[in-house]
Amino acid sequence: MNSAPLVSIICTVYNQEDYVNEALDAVLEIEYPNLELIIVDNGSTDYSGRQIKNWLEEHGGKLQVIFISRSPGMPYCKSFNMAFEQAKGDYFIDLSGDDLICKEHVQKSVAHLEKNPFAAVCFSDALLFSKGKQLRTFYKRKVSGELQSAVSEGDIYELLVAKHHCLSVTMVIRSSAFKFEGAYDESLAYEDFDIQVRLARKYPFVFSDHIGIKKRIHSKAMSVDQYKRYKSVMLPSTLKVCQKIKTMNRTQKEDLALLNRVQFELKHALLSANFQVAGEFVELAQELGAEGLGFRLYKKWLKHHWDVSAIYSFLEQLRRN
Repeated sequence: MNSAPLVSIICTVYNQEDYVNEALDAVLEIEYPNLELIIVDNGSTDYSGRQIKNWLEEHGGKLQVIFISRSPGMPYCKSFNMAFEQAKGDYFIDLSGDDLICKEHVQKSVAHLEKNPFAAVCFSDALLFSKGKQLRTFYKRKVSGELQSAVSEGDIYELLVAKHHCLSVTMVIRSSAFKFEGAYDESLAYEDFDIQVRLARKYPFVFSDHIGIKKRIHSKAMSVDQYKRYKSVMLPSTLKVCQKIKTMNRTQKEDLALLNRVQFELKHALLSANFQVAGEFVELAQELGAEGLGFRLYKKWLKHHWDVSAIYSFLEQLRRN
C-alpha cells in the first residue's frame, strides 16, 4: 500500500487545443508515487476535447484518471468545486490546461506541508515563458539561480492583501482546509485572490524554493481580460473580494494594506475605462481613509470619465508581447 499522501491534480481545459497535450504529458513526468488526475473540459469549442480523449487512449492507464466533459461549460469556480467533490487527495493542485507542472514540484511541496501540519498552502516559484522563450521567474533571482531576497512565508495575510506576493498556479493546497473554508466562491469570476486571502487569514503558508510551474503567457489566457477595456468581468469580482477583506481585517496595518490594493485596482479600472466599478473602488477607498493628491486626481478622472483605454490596451499588449 502506498504510504505517500495522495495528491489530486485537477486540470481545467477551455479552448487550449494547442497546449493541452503538453500540459498532460508534463503530469506523466511527475516524480511522485501517489497521484490522481482529474481532467475537466469546461465547454471547449475547439478540438481540446478530442485531444484529451486521444491522450487518454494512449496514456490513461498510466495513472488514476477521471475525465469530466461539460457541454455547455459553466463558470470556473463552480466547475472546479464540482470536480473537487470527486477528488480523494490529501492535497490538490489547480492546474490550467496551458501550464506545465515540473517533475519535482509535488514531492517538494508535499514534503513542506507534511513538516508543517497547520499550513494550508505550499507555494513556490514559477518560470514564465511565451512562444517557447523563457521570460523570467516570478521571484527575482541571481544569475546563479539563488533568490535575490528571502520570500516571506508563515502569516502572509497582510502581504497578500497588499500585493501579488504568491503566484496561485504554484500552490499545493491542503484539501481539508480548502473544504472547511467553503472551497471557491462561486459568485466570483475568478478564484485565486479570494482563496488566498481566506486561507491566509486562518492558516500559515509555507514557501518551497524551487520552480514548480512553467506558466505560459499568451493572448488567450484568462488573466489577459483582468483589465479588459470597458467591460472587465474580473474587476467586479476583485471589488467584491476587497469588500470581503475589509470585514476580515483586524488591524490598521491590514486596512492600509487593503487601501494600497484598492487604489492599485482603482487606477487600472480608470485606465481601462471601467468607470462603474471604478466608482465603487472610490467609495471603498474613502471608507478606508484615502486622501492626498493622487486620490483627488482619481476622483476627478472618474468624474470627467477621461478615456485613455485605447492607449492603455495598446501598451498592455506590447508589454505582453
